[in-house]
Amino acid sequence: MLLRTARHVDRTGQKPLTAGELAQLVGTTKAQILAYENGHQVPDPPRLRDLAEVLGVHPRSLMNREREPLWTVADLRRASALRAQDLVDSLGISPKSYRRFEREGIVPGRRPRFLDDVSLELGVRLAVLERAIDNVPQVSVRRAQAKVLIERMVERYVDQPGMWKGPAAEDHDLLELANLYGRPPQRTRRVLTHELGELRQIMVRLKREQVIAEYDRDPNRQQQAYSAVERWSYIQAREVASIPRRLEDFHRAAQPSDTWQVLVDLHDASCRPEGPWAPSILLGREGTMQLLPSSLVRQQFFTDMPAAQLTTAGLKHVQRFRELYAALYPGIRRPRNTPGRGNAAPRPMPTADFFFAIRGRPERFVLPPFYFDKLSRKAARREELELRVSPTLTVKLGPARPSATFEQEPSPSDDDHEGHPAQ
Repeated sequence: MLLRTARHVDRTGQKPLTAGELAQLVGTTKAQILAYENGHQVPDPPRLRDLAEVLGVHPRSLMNREREPLWTVADLRRASALRAQDLVDSLGISPKSYRRFEREGIVPGRRPRFLDDVSLELGVRLAVLERAIDNVPQVSVRRAQAKVLIERMVERYVDQPGMWKGPAAEDHDLLELANLYGRPPQRTRRVLTHELGELRQIMVRLKREQVIAEYDRDPNRQQQAYSAVERWSYIQAREVASIPRRLEDFHRAAQPSDTWQVLVDLHDASCRPEGPWAPSILLGREGTMQLLPSSLVRQQFFTDMPAAQLTTAGLKHVQRFRELYAALYPGIRRPRNTPGRGNAAPRPMPTADFFFAIRGRPERFVLPPFYFDKLSRKAARREELELRVSPTLTVKLGPARPSATFEQEPSPSDDDHEGHPAQ
């Protein structure tokens, strides 16, 4: 520990503390303080908190920072001077769920804000917490075990003739894989069916090139096919190897269907950093909006209208996991015209008809395309359609050329909400 250095630092003109003086201030013995300083013992979180408070430093500064890149979740917690029970109480989860998270890196299934909440309690960035999760030994063990199970299922199902159905629901390897990730077998089967289906398409291309390489009479086409076989074999091996990590990351960050739908609507409306905002009332119920992780979605009030947009991490989340979500929630709207793996097609921006503004505000606001399409059909049957997006703000849609204009009737107290994060 860096305790010796900390107690010798000149603290606002006060003389450095001796080991005995520090021991007296925190209610322990000089021998105990020296044991901490020499690395023979590690203080428990309450004692670490007392030491940090007396020395006027953050508890983390008393830990061995050279090993910080290798810290696990438990190390991060101890460095924040927190007991496991402290986090259980503040997060409102069961001790069993928290122990599973800290020891195995498994995030509770129905807590979409869980990682954001933990990083907030520990006072660290989300990226630091995710690195600590990856450092949990059981996470590496799980990936190695998942790799073996997935490779066996690849051999069993990918090259199987006939209509593609994915792995059997009662497959032993599938059930074991679901247990490893702490997720229901049906959920795991849906996601894995997509992953193995992608491999099946690669296998089709590989076999097509193998036939040409072995039987074509043209030497040039044969040579090209041999090169293609090598390329597709490499791609197949790379994709098989990437599945355990992709499944790990997806299960760690996956959102429920209702919050995923909000992410899709924000994505389709191009609500991203430096882009427009969408009124929250058009995206989901208040309870749903409160579940959205702040790492994925930024929420803020404009006058009295709550609005949202994707963060950079939220945009990457949608683009990276869109196909896995489609497999998991087959009845939910998918992101519009977003490139999948191997498809670099550009994504169109919303047209000017989607946008509106608030008087006196520089930001642009947008109606999510799905909602706009629905309103446009209604507006076509009327002369004008009004949409109230807050107690004082109304959007009007006309039938001739659906467009959004803004009427504002705020009360003087509404300005108090400007710029405040939405709760």
